[in-house]
Amino acid sequence: MRFGSILRRLAPLAVLAYAAWLPAQSFDLDRGREPLVSLDGPWRFHPGDSPAAQGAQAPAWAAPTFDDSAWALLNGGESWSYQGYPAMSGYGWYRFAIRIPAGEKPTSLLLAPIVTSFEVYVDGNLVGGSGQMPPTLIPSTEFSYHIFPLVQTGSSSARTVQVAIRVWHSPIWASYMGGGPFSRGNLAGAPALLAAERQHHQLARNVLFVDSYAYSIAAALIGFVILCLFLIRPAEREYLWFAVILLAQAADNALTVGQQIYSWPPVPIFDLLDGLLAAVNIFAAFCFFSKVLEIRTGKLGRICLFLVTVSPFPCIFYWPQWLSVPASASTQLACLLPAVLWILCVLVHRALRGNLDARLLLLPAILDLGYYMADNLVIVMAQAGWTRMPRALEVPLPLPPFTMQAGILFHLFFLFAMLVFLIRRFTLARQQEERLAGEFEAAREVQQVLLPDMLDQCAGFTVECIYQPADQVGGDFFQQMADGQGGMLIVVGDVSGKGLPAAMMVSVLVGAIRAEAAHSTDPATMLDSLNDRVMGRSHGGFTTCMAAHISADGLLTVANAGHLPPYLNGREISIPGSLPLGIIAKARYESTTFSLNPGDRLTFVSDGVVEAQSKSGELFGFDRTRDLSRNPANQIAEAAHAFGQSDDITVVTVEFSGSVVAVADAKP
Repeated sequence: MRFGSILRRLAPLAVLAYAAWLPAQSFDLDRGREPLVSLDGPWRFHPGDSPAAQGAQAPAWAAPTFDDSAWALLNGGESWSYQGYPAMSGYGWYRFAIRIPAGEKPTSLLLAPIVTSFEVYVDGNLVGGSGQMPPTLIPSTEFSYHIFPLVQTGSSSARTVQVAIRVWHSPIWASYMGGGPFSRGNLAGAPALLAAERQHHQLARNVLFVDSYAYSIAAALIGFVILCLFLIRPAEREYLWFAVILLAQAADNALTVGQQIYSWPPVPIFDLLDGLLAAVNIFAAFCFFSKVLEIRTGKLGRICLFLVTVSPFPCIFYWPQWLSVPASASTQLACLLPAVLWILCVLVHRALRGNLDARLLLLPAILDLGYYMADNLVIVMAQAGWTRMPRALEVPLPLPPFTMQAGILFHLFFLFAMLVFLIRRFTLARQQEERLAGEFEAAREVQQVLLPDMLDQCAGFTVECIYQPADQVGGDFFQQMADGQGGMLIVVGDVSGKGLPAAMMVSVLVGAIRAEAAHSTDPATMLDSLNDRVMGRSHGGFTTCMAAHISADGLLTVANAGHLPPYLNGREISIPGSLPLGIIAKARYESTTFSLNPGDRLTFVSDGVVEAQSKSGELFGFDRTRDLSRNPANQIAEAAHAFGQSDDITVVTVEFSGSVVAVADAKP
């Protein structure tokens, strides 16, 4: 074995033996402490502002030689409002001394948040501050820890520095927000350690708003999805109102996070925006529950919505001092309360009557809206000075590794219940649509069976028929039938309305036409019979109809019931007008006769042709229809469709090719 290999194997053993021989490392809790000291002990305090010192820019109370022994002692980690100076606004001064040992490196001061604005003096010199001093009334919302320099270099001997803090507390917040130090955590020591401590406090504060931050993102995403669902199904406005609720809540939570973490926007703008978003939330909730529960709001509902609309404005009346702070907040709350009570009362009433939707949404709505009103009522009571802000509504609920405010928890519960409700509602609507689609398809197939086919063609006539419904099924109809004597009967009509009811009436009419044609081909008799059939079945609607019989020798007999007159060789035939079918019982219709020559062309159209409308609102009109009336049926229908179809389109053209027989009573 080589000597080098032996050394390599013995080396680890030698290291272990040396480590065992060394004495254990010791720590000294006296001399080994980090160079930090807590400043949360007693500070000297005096209300009011300092007079200016003679010959100096700094106030007299900031001077290191000022005698403050007669000042009161207050805890530096708690507001002056809870230490004998309740609801005090305006100026207040704190003073304390810090002894810095010899040889220390640069030393700084870490101050916990102070409400609302302040300046820091060290040995009479202004070293920094936060917020704005008067004459502004806008309080600072920077609830942050601040670092200020005490000494820049070390010294060979110990020394004492005098710290003075000039605080201004806004009268707007004095009734319910304590002035001076907002919390504990004041320190003095090494700047690097204080910077780390400040970052720790900032991260801890950020964590307090993780729930609001996360909810704002979730509510915004779900809100945009629901909004897209509304754009797909615009008739179902409950999706719109639910999306508005979520987007308003998301924006309000994002606004709160921005104001608490970044002190933006300024307090007046924040109060106005917060009031606007709260009003939008309640307004949308009112409309949502009215829609899903099918409630007519009436005069009381309109009053509630009006109060909600004006509710954001009283919340800032205390800025121009039109109202006090509690009066402004209570006025805003009073404007929102009727709408909230209306929602809850409607839900309770419908739930007691067995409405499943109301039962599903009742508890989430009570918790969410009820907590919102209770929380704001507590704030108003605190602003009025009736009570300190109770901690029961402010203590976050533990949800490791974070916490959650009760309001956010109720928001989530409400959101979950609403999603379950909308999914259920969407599923039921989808099932209904599938059922209706099946019925429409069956009706469409029935209509196709009822339309004329090639077996209905008659020698001596060339008939072209085009039918383009606006929906899956339509209300137009036409029939062509040979009379067994070389002539043919043509019936064209239009049932008022659209969709399935119109299609069912078409089926009734087509059956009646074929039944009557077996007995008579006289157009007036046909219309009389059809009018008797539809009376009482149209449910307030009506049917226009044109019946025409052309004999083998070219005699044209026409009767009209409110339908568009036909065109003969590009000219409109003048025939007497009459009421549509289904208007007057026992109505009788008049016939008009004409004589056709071989090659003559008749064109029948429904009002879907002349009423075709372009995107600019222009109608296809009678002139265009007349100019195209000599064209094939498919060209006429295609022109109206391309122009802008808005109703069922029916075009029937008949070209007569038989022999001419003079008719004594024929009219030219």
